Amino acid sequence: MKRKLLFLVLITIAIIALYVYVRPVKPLLSVGNVYDATEVGSTVLVNVTLSKVASCSTWGLNITWDPYYLKLTRGTPAFAGGPPLEVREGEFFTARNSTTFLYFGSINLAKGEVVVIDIFTTPGVYVTGSGVIFTLNFTILRAGTSAVELNPPTENLTQSAIGDKDNRDVEHDEINGTVTRDGPPPMWASTDFQTMLIYGELGGLGLASLLIYVYVNPRQPKSAKRRADFQPTIEPEDQA
Repeated sequence: MKRKLLFLVLITIAIIALYVYVRPVKPLLSVGNVYDATEVGSTVLVNVTLSKVASCSTWGLNITWDPYYLKLTRGTPAFAGGPPLEVREGEFFTARNSTTFLYFGSINLAKGEVVVIDIFTTPGVYVTGSGVIFTLNFTILRAGTSAVELNPPTENLTQSAIGDKDNRDVEHDEINGTVTRDGPPPMWASTDFQTMLIYGELGGLGLASLLIYVYVNPRQPKSAKRRADFQPTIEPEDQA
């Protein structure tokens, strides 16, 4: 009974670990965080990053912030010696090929939003992996906390639009960012640390189960096993 129970525990842990490590990981669209943003009038840069994408040839999104605390201003050069811009295209696309990068005319400072779109001008060109897709240039109006959030570029979508090499929609996860006067959260509150804890717990459970199994089922020495296997059978003497 004990062996069956331990076997079931080990199999369960193995299945969970296999699911965690083998399950497909969705691409991630994330907004960076800026902490200790207390100096009124100073500039802060917020990166938007696309991670772990198999292929991407275009993307589009609406990004919002609190205009009471932040103002999108010109100050980020498009490239060395280029004009200052409110939104700078990231190297994830520019390093690959020529692109059409659009945001002009879509900035709403009163509402705190801008629609940004990027697409390769050459058909069949796409990127893979991870990289910064654009950077926002904010001026701090008041010290406080403002979320910087991802939204669909149009009302008929439920999240930001990402197109693969065949212009098909890419299902992905999204993480919003923040600009705040507060300091960074403790390490144990971060997503990466929580993920590391999960992996550690799974590994610890597997090791503990293995040790228990070995303890309950000690391996017999070969000599002892041979003696047990080859015990002579003594027949009772016939009664006269």
